Amino acid sequence: MRRTTILLAATALGLTPAIAMAEGKMPQMDFSNPLTGAQVVWMAVIMVVLYFVLARWALPRIGGVIENRHNRIATDLETARRAKAEAEHAVRELNLAIQNARESSQGAIAEAVNAAKERARAQTAALNDRLSAQIASAEAEIDSARRTAVGALAPIARDVASSLLHRLIGAAVEPGRIEQAVSALSTQG
Repeated sequence: MRRTTILLAATALGLTPAIAMAEGKMPQMDFSNPLTGAQVVWMAVIMVVLYFVLARWALPRIGGVIENRHNRIATDLETARRAKAEAEHAVRELNLAIQNARESSQGAIAEAVNAAKERARAQTAALNDRLSAQIASAEAEIDSARRTAVGALAPIARDVASSLLHRLIGAAVEPGRIEQAVSALSTQG
């Protein structure tokens, strides 16, 4: 049914594929048909024109675009390599600067600590000297007060010893003997 429809449509259009189909040939390969020869000639002309248009105009432009793209990619890659090298150099310089800063800050910290220790030692020495002077002054005052107290105790000790002995033995004791005993005791203490 289909074959019949195709043959009828081809006959109605004025084409003669009915003969080729009837013989078992493809109508495109029926070179005895004058229409097929003209189609082949036009196809060859179109192919030659298309070849020259592509070879002379389209392909050089496409090649130029590809070459430009290749050059741009190569330039971009070279720029990227240079930028990477500069960045690596900058990172090395930054790391070196950080290391130098750490070393100088550690040196500054050590100097500050040493200066603080020296100031603390000087302050401690000054404070120790002042305290030593105050202690010596206080000891001298205490010694002076003790001597004064001991000196003030001697008359009291004579009076107490004289009155105790008078009560214990019932008679007065010679003041020279009491004086001798009090002075002996005051030299021991």
